[in-house]
Amino acid sequence: MRKNHYLLLLFSLFVISCSNDDDSNTPSEINNAIPLTIGNYWVYDVSVAGTTGRDSLYIADDTIINNLTYKRFKTESFPIGFYSMALNNNAIRNADGKLLLSGGIDTGIPEIPIDLTVSDFVVFDPNAATGTVLSTFNGQNQQEIEGFEISVSYSLTTEAGESYASYTTPDGQSYNNVKAVAVKLSLKVVVSIPDIPIPYTILPTQDVLISTQYYANGIGMVHTVTDMQYELADTFGIELPLPQSLEEHQEEILSVYNVE
Repeated sequence: MRKNHYLLLLFSLFVISCSNDDDSNTPSEINNAIPLTIGNYWVYDVSVAGTTGRDSLYIADDTIINNLTYKRFKTESFPIGFYSMALNNNAIRNADGKLLLSGGIDTGIPEIPIDLTVSDFVVFDPNAATGTVLSTFNGQNQQEIEGFEISVSYSLTTEAGESYASYTTPDGQSYNNVKAVAVKLSLKVVVSIPDIPIPYTILPTQDVLISTQYYANGIGMVHTVTDMQYELADTFGIELPLPQSLEEHQEEILSVYNVE
């Protein structure tokens, strides 16, 4: 009889333990990923290609687009991190917890001609399951550069990431109720070379930029990890007016902030 009571006690402790583990991994609803009040600001420690710096991002004012009110973001100086660069001079509004961005997104990828001017591009959705595509923006641009006709096809997407009851940034700061978003830029580059009749694909379709951003409810973006990488195909000695390759790792970590 005592043995049965002992087994029942062990089973009860096991159930309670499992229940606590589940609770710790289940964040509550995130409905305020970026508090959109004029004057709110975020300062990020940025590491890019082995060098460090700081970006100061803030909400400057209201702006009206298609009769809707957005908050316009600016930086104190020219930004170096992808996240601040993408938001600088652009506008965001909150629609039932979703964050919608309008403006021209600067990726920081040099000399490859793309136009990422978006309208109500979804950059965050609190209710999206992990892996759900939030928004897609496709485009194509043709441009003559130094006698070469360059054609670039591009696709920008955002995708819902994991949710975390607690998330710790690399500097040891912990935040509760965090949800990730992945931003991906895919490129295909084709060049027409003089005296060669067939266009040549120097960059097959591939993700050249992947940025994972972590948002803490009621605070904003607390950590971003961005990788940019590509290498053009062999051009058989022909020098093109494009960087042959790019490989860059970035991290942006929230250092100081003020939100209302």
